[in-house]
Amino acid sequence: MAISMTGCGDGSASEGQSTCRVELRVVNNRFFKLALRSRDAFATLEPRIEAAIRGRVRRGAVQMTLDVTGPAVPAGRRFDHGQLAAYLDDLEDFCATHRIPAPQTIDGILGLPGILVETPPSSDAVQQLWPLVNRSLEAALDGLERMRRAEGNALANDMQSGCGAITQSIAAIRQRVPAVLAEHRSRLTDRVTKLLEGSGATLSAADLTREVALIADRSDIAEELVRLESHVAQFSRLLEEESPGRSLDFLSQELAREANTIASKSVDVAIAHMAVDLKTHIERLREQIQNIE
Repeated sequence: MAISMTGCGDGSASEGQSTCRVELRVVNNRFFKLALRSRDAFATLEPRIEAAIRGRVRRGAVQMTLDVTGPAVPAGRRFDHGQLAAYLDDLEDFCATHRIPAPQTIDGILGLPGILVETPPSSDAVQQLWPLVNRSLEAALDGLERMRRAEGNALANDMQSGCGAITQSIAAIRQRVPAVLAEHRSRLTDRVTKLLEGSGATLSAADLTREVALIADRSDIAEELVRLESHVAQFSRLLEEESPGRSLDFLSQELAREANTIASKSVDVAIAHMAVDLKTHIERLREQIQNIE
């Protein structure tokens, strides 16, 4: 069954005293797009993360939050011993000059600029975290897939109902077509009879038949109805696939094109109204397709 493009999922995994947590959110997008929010150190894992997500998500804008806590997190800071020594020497000189006792601890100095320096961890240290990250990512993807399948099932059922409504509209239009020609022939006969009344001229059956044939040719919608039925049948079959979004989008455009052609050819008010209903059902399908992967 078709899968929804939107959804969310989260997962976590632990190893010793270290824990990794992943949150995933996917929203509509024509293409695949990944936005990773994590510490800068984990940027080197992004290609492996993207490959894992692409294996389960074909389309959509994916927002991923990655957080690792515990001793497994690569150290990203260090003391600048030279800067700390310089601060201590300045402090000692100041205390000696002003004859005040030097502080017995350095707690107050540690917050001064330049003491703690950010240092990127080695790539090898980050790559060693991949098994932990991968387990939590797979758990998040499992939750995401369950949600997307449940929503996709509901969307597919709703669109199957829409296909049924379109099929009913097609059948109603096809049933109406013969009556349209008969009514047009009758109205044309009445109008011409009134126009020729008292003139002595008469309308031959051949002339009337030729005129009705011209109208029938200009308003013929048989091909459009056949194509509509074919597109609806294909649409219904595609809803049984997992990721038919692009194909469904193309078919919905073709359905709309055929419906517009029927509306433009129509010489009957009833068929014109049916065509409006038909286009309404198709437009509703097009809106729902935007949520299908």
